[in-house]
Amino acid sequence: MIDLHCHILPGIDDGAKTTDDSLNLIAAEKRQNVNSIVFTPHFNPEKVSVEQFCQARNNSMNRLTSSDDFAEYNISVKTGAEVYFSVKLKDIDIQPLCFDGTDYILIELPVNARPCGLTHTLRDIINKGYAPILAHVERYQYFTSDPTMLYDLVMEGCLAQVNAEAILGNGSSSSMALKYIKWEMAHIVCSDCHSIKHRPPNIKKAFSYIEKKLGKHYTDWLIKNSKDIFNGRYVDMPVIEKPKKILGMWF
Repeated sequence: MIDLHCHILPGIDDGAKTTDDSLNLIAAEKRQNVNSIVFTPHFNPEKVSVEQFCQARNNSMNRLTSSDDFAEYNISVKTGAEVYFSVKLKDIDIQPLCFDGTDYILIELPVNARPCGLTHTLRDIINKGYAPILAHVERYQYFTSDPTMLYDLVMEGCLAQVNAEAILGNGSSSSMALKYIKWEMAHIVCSDCHSIKHRPPNIKKAFSYIEKKLGKHYTDWLIKNSKDIFNGRYVDMPVIEKPKKILGMWF
């Protein structure tokens, strides 16, 4: 298992606060059979420069990896970022924000309103050779109300990620997360873990649920995609059909 979206680095965002918090989350990841992790602390280009963020991330990474207990977990780690969307992204050097050694970049969108310039900015990023991964797409109300918006971005070249927490929920987010996977419009499942109490790693349970609901070929596909992304390999995108609305339901 590989987790490509989490907030485990200590003291840098709203995730782990201390090194002990980070180690507890890593231990929980290991219990989920996760052996490779990309640390993705929040980055907002409207609030801080890339250079300032990278310095803070490096300090936090050094704080974690220099702890006495870290090496005992024998886990492969990389740094990245969860980048809040801004049209500024097309005007700055985003390579330091990508997953180490890859051109994949995790991008978070506003929850309630589709931002202006979304398609244009993402297209510019793609044309520069980067591969945007849209974070927790089940959260965005505009995608839920019209999944063809997400379809269009996937067809532009974006990947999409859903949270394990959403898969295991009971509301509309859970239903849409499963639909996105079934439609092959969501390509990876990640923990987005923040803390042991409030948002723990739960990838293993989520994959078991996906396999039960959709079949093992879906979980195999999701895991392969995560491995390819972690290793900087190209993800072979499937040919998918545009969702259709019939009698008020999306199919």
